[in-house]
Amino acid sequence: MVLLQYPKAVVFDLDYTLWPLWCDTHIYMPISALSRNELVDSNGMKISFYKDVESIILELVENEVVLIAASRTATPKIAQELLSLLHIGGKPAITYFHSLQWGQGSKVKHISKAAEDLRLQSALQEGHFMLFDDESRNRDVGSINCHFAYVYDENQGLTRSIFISELKKWSKSLNTR
Repeated sequence: MVLLQYPKAVVFDLDYTLWPLWCDTHIYMPISALSRNELVDSNGMKISFYKDVESIILELVENEVVLIAASRTATPKIAQELLSLLHIGGKPAITYFHSLQWGQGSKVKHISKAAEDLRLQSALQEGHFMLFDDESRNRDVGSINCHFAYVYDENQGLTRSIFISELKKWSKSLNTR
């Protein structure tokens, strides 16, 4: 078994990265819990994380990685409610995030603000940040030394395969500097 190296911080986009929907256009309030892992909106749409998300987040937490949520959502209250109602490891998912950067604007802005708020600017400058995101336009985070990890399949979202592959790419690029 290969021991993985982890960055100091991992940033997650929400929509089509952690869950299979856009929280600002697909959900009809109110939301209620069917279980700790599945919600339903008033239109009957079921909401849950993609299947590998829980184990990935728990692995990062176990390895003391700072978690950040960054989303261009126009409905941050809905995003917050989803993260509060969906559970990971028996706790509301929102409790695992150290920073919530939501609203309009670029991921560069979101990540820079999180690094500043969490006093992790040097970790960002040294390349110890990763962003998992389904929108390729967010590759521009490379301009602030954040590794971009493309989540390319909206039907599967963030998978263990993407996670491991991108950790290896990040580690290799960090070690060749």
